[in-house]
Amino acid sequence: MKEKKSSRSIRLEPEVESWLKTKAKAEDRSLSAEINRLLRQAKEAEQKEAA
Repeated sequence: MKEKKSSRSIRLEPEVESWLKTKAKAEDRSLSAEINRLLRQAKEAEQKEAA
């Protein structure tokens, strides 16, 4: 079964949005998938630092 995802509306600075779109396109991902990947990486890094 697919995990239910929440939907959020956020305001991004134009240069951040451009950077995210460029990264997403380079990785052949949607913008949403790229944001999720980057946030997951940041979360994992923070958890490793806390351990």
